Amino acid sequence: MIQQETAGWTEERVIQVIRELAAQEELPEHLQTAKISSADTVDTLGVDSIGGIALIDRFEAEVGIPLPDDFLDFDDNLVTMAQRLNDVIRAGGAK
Repeated sequence: MIQQETAGWTEERVIQVIRELAAQEELPEHLQTAKISSADTVDTLGVDSIGGIALIDRFEAEVGIPLPDDFLDFDDNLVTMAQRLNDVIRAGGAK
């Protein structure tokens, strides 16, 4: 797997957050051990809108800045999600 990195977030870190949230029962339990690839999307992983909120809350807590209201696109793959996180960090948060 090719690691994409710009400002610190990689698809591997996004996957780690997904697994952590699954272990805390905020995302579907199967995501603790499922094969997750960088091509997966939030939708293909079976994350619903409540799980999406948990993801956004965790990302905001970890990056320390608010994310735009339209940050989470259920059709974005995990590489794109990491890139979007890095873009928001560089821009200084939601505008």
